[in-house]
Amino acid sequence: MRVEFTDLAPSPEGFLGQSSYLFLRFAESAARHAHDAADLDTESTLAIVAEECFARFSALAKTLDTIKVNRVEAMSPFIGPTREFERRTRGRNWVERVACTWVTMSFLQDFWRRLAEGLPTAIRGEVMRALDGDTMIDVLRAELERRIALEPTLRPALALWARRLVGDTMLMAESALVHRDNPVAEADGIEPVFTELIAAHAIRMDALGLTA
Repeated sequence: MRVEFTDLAPSPEGFLGQSSYLFLRFAESAARHAHDAADLDTESTLAIVAEECFARFSALAKTLDTIKVNRVEAMSPFIGPTREFERRTRGRNWVERVACTWVTMSFLQDFWRRLAEGLPTAIRGEVMRALDGDTMIDVLRAELERRIALEPTLRPALALWARRLVGDTMLMAESALVHRDNPVAEADGIEPVFTELIAAHAIRMDALGLTA
């Protein structure tokens, strides 16, 4: 038997509260990356990431309004865990922090898209549209690719950093899952549901030369 994401999906309030707050924090992080950029070209490029993350937050929070759930109350339980996740994954320098946003955002966006398949049909399409598109992921990847081309010695350190981020990112994703006394999940663990996400992550790392 296989455990599917739809078997472990949280309530709509929990899904929307956690995902919307996460994208709000991603928007704030991207804005800081833009502010701390060394040149205007990079600053204006990373501003696109902040704008798209905020657009996702706005769309997901609006869905909370649609189902008549107070957005602040829905997001509040996730403030502490999300900020602790940020603390554990904060890079030592600007490039590591940009890499962190790229690695964690791309993995978690894939995760939320899959998990959205378990939402009620009344809001599923709206949520999937809010999570659609990878422009911000592509922008971050292009910036990292450019930095590595300028300074190839960055590659080994970023590869190690990216591998370290995966564990904390998976824990963050797992925190959204609801087992509901699922005997398969309890007997075999929930690792099988992450197989495709990890494979997609590995492809991204390999394309940037960040695999061992």
